[in-house]
Order: sequence, then structure tokens, then C-alpha cells
Amino acid sequence: MAKSRFFLILLTLLLLAPPVLAQNMSPVGVWLHENKRIKLEIKPCGENLCGKLVWFRWPNDAEGLPLVDLKNPDPALRTRPLLGLTVLSGLHRADDGTWKDGEIYNPDDGKEYRVKLSVQEDGNLRARVYVFLSFFGETQIWTRAE
Repeated sequence: MAKSRFFLILLTLLLLAPPVLAQNMSPVGVWLHENKRIKLEIKPCGENLCGKLVWFRWPNDAEGLPLVDLKNPDPALRTRPLLGLTVLSGLHRADDGTWKDGEIYNPDDGKEYRVKLSVQEDGNLRARVYVFLSFFGETQIWTRAE
């Protein structure tokens, strides 16, 4: 009787584990950038994922005004606030469970880059940021924010 109860509990746990694991392997959520200065919220946008800036360690400039997109190559966009700005777009799920073919905008230099994301076994987000080929890019590790 005790053995059958044990196996029943074990079977129940195994059946419940995949959805929990799959949920944790999703990049949807709020992430702290590895520089610890920003948080990015990633969420579904249609069939793709997108992300916006939702927190800054220092949200204001030296004059006490909210940060704006000063380095944008388009002068008309240089006064738009960075808080709430969508900087990640176009990510779609690949067969291997990663998210690829996205673009990420870097307000620090005003440039757009290609990006692919994957959630690592430790729960951190691996962001591969590159210009043309992923091989020549840079990997950043983001942590899930509380």
C-alpha cells in the first residue's frame, strides 16, 4: 500500500513537472540586465516577443530630468522618454526552444542589433547580441527580476 501511494505521488509530480519547467524556460517576464542598470519586461506581441524598458537604477539625467533617447540617429526621436520604450522586437520561437531573429535597440549608442535569447538551466537569460553573424557577437547574461 505504501509503495503504491509513493508511485502515485511520484507519477503525479512527474506529470505536473513539464508545464512548470516549460513555464520557467520562457523568456517572458522582467529581467535585470547584466549591467544592473536596467530592467526589461519581455512579453508576447502577437506571435512574437517584444520587450520594453521598465526600470532604471538612475532614471534621471544630471539635471534631474527623466532619461530620453539622446543618442537616437533620428533627431525627432531624441526627446522621447526611455522609460517604457520598446527596445526588443521580432523574436520568434525556434524549434530548439530558443527565441531568434529579434532586434534590440541600445539607447547607449543609438544602434539596433540582432538578438537571440535562450533560458539557461539555471534560469538566467542568455542574450546573444550581434550585427551580422551570431558567431561574432557578444553574450550577455540577464537574471530574472523579483
